[in-house]
Amino acid sequence: MRWLMVALCVGLFVLPAYAADPIAENVAKLGVAKEQFVKIGEQVYNTEGENTCLQCHGKGGTGGTQAGAADLRHPKTWRVYQYLGGDEAIKANKEKFLKDMETALHDLIRNGSTQWNQRFPSQHKDIAMDWGKVSIPDKADKYNQMMKGITSEPMKKKIKEVQDELAKEGKKLTPAQMSDLAAFSDFEYVKTFDDGSEHGGVFK
Repeated sequence: MRWLMVALCVGLFVLPAYAADPIAENVAKLGVAKEQFVKIGEQVYNTEGENTCLQCHGKGGTGGTQAGAADLRHPKTWRVYQYLGGDEAIKANKEKFLKDMETALHDLIRNGSTQWNQRFPSQHKDIAMDWGKVSIPDKADKYNQMMKGITSEPMKKKIKEVQDELAKEGKKLTPAQMSDLAAFSDFEYVKTFDDGSEHGGVFK
């Protein structure tokens, strides 16, 4: 009985690190080297074709073809930054703010806006979201339906190519694992766009 209590106590201290972010938790179990994340993310992000990160947001996070697409160099202008409380919230608890931000965006990239809007807020009640703080147009729709994340056909094709590359290196992943890895890595790459300006500097 005593060993069981010890195990439970250890679990309570270990699990919360990724408790609110199932995608990050799944990726942590894959054994993929951290230095591979940005490399994989770069491949995924720069996929050419319709409804891709590159087309909508542009190379380096700006200048894409989708009107109203977030400037990925400037996290402080993002919808997620605003509804999580913005400057005031990040000053109060930067670690929690960034963790919540990443949890929300991993899911958005992984599943696209339609599923995110329907499921994420109710499934993550531990993340406080105040949509009244969002000044971006169409905030009533939470995320614009044009935000496809990695769900478009060109993105799926690219992710399968990366999956095949990893398999050749001995890392065989299921489609679900690969989607988690692609979404997580895509965001790791996006974080490198943060230019440290007055609208950036969040991940620096």
